[in-house]
Amino acid sequence: MNQKNREAVKYLLIAVGVSFVLSRLMVGNFLFTIPLMVLAPKFSDRKGELLPVILVGALILLTELIRSRNALSSEEGRILLVIGLFIPSVLLVASAVWIASADQRTVYRYLASCLFGVVASFAVVIWFSKPTEPLMRVNSVMYETFRLILGQASGTTDSVLPMAEDAIKGVYHMSVLMIGAVLAPLCMALVGFASFLAMSYQARFDGGFSVRVSKWKVPDHLIWIFLGSWTVVLLLILAKAGYLARALSLQVALGSAVLYAVQGMAIVTHFMLRKGIAVNTGRLVTTTFLLAFLIPGVNLLVVFVLPLLGVTETWIVYRRNE
Repeated sequence: MNQKNREAVKYLLIAVGVSFVLSRLMVGNFLFTIPLMVLAPKFSDRKGELLPVILVGALILLTELIRSRNALSSEEGRILLVIGLFIPSVLLVASAVWIASADQRTVYRYLASCLFGVVASFAVVIWFSKPTEPLMRVNSVMYETFRLILGQASGTTDSVLPMAEDAIKGVYHMSVLMIGAVLAPLCMALVGFASFLAMSYQARFDGGFSVRVSKWKVPDHLIWIFLGSWTVVLLLILAKAGYLARALSLQVALGSAVLYAVQGMAIVTHFMLRKGIAVNTGRLVTTTFLLAFLIPGVNLLVVFVLPLLGVTETWIVYRRNE
């Protein structure tokens, strides 16, 4: 084995090992594809770049099959397996597309990476909107898990929670409906976060990376998708349409808002650079992402202000020095 092959094997083992270990952690489950994207340029051809993605996917699938082997004989067990593999599958496919489209513009690369997650989200919401007996049993299992987590969070060790059963069911039902309405934009946010961190790490010694980020712009014609989807959402709410129609339209609307939030972040970066402020875009995006997901109240500011900033650039020229 020559030096070049030894280097390839080394990077393959590092990428697969680190990625698989992260996939077993609760937080790392959303970040495990970053090593795959970071180390992809270390391989000399496209097959070598995609091989770690395939191996990690096979290891995750094998691990989940072994862990749930006793439940696979029932249909609800298989449904729970699919649910557990949803986010890892979305992120793995996104990382493969991101790696394979390395020669494309960043915006089109990102859109292509999100496509599978968006389509899969629509499919899952449509599937779960038509309850069958196995799905109802899965819902019961997930509800009991929800009660257990709620009890642990409240410090209750027994099965009696300091809430009425109807109130708990109401909170659970609302949570499920909310997840169904935001699943696609959530996938887009996770894919974008992982891709950006991988890209910023690769460009950590590149002084021009922040300048390139400050020039990111959503294609102009997407403004019609944004305006049209939010108009449809409003009309469906006024017409008191069924949940499925509202959930699917809201996913499209929020997905377009995610794209304009990225443009809003680029505008913020532009303003900071114009004021002479040293910008570490990796830290800036990470902080914004954490604010959007973890801190109530502040996350509303991030979720609404950044997309609004990006959308209004359609009519207001913020980046005059470009």
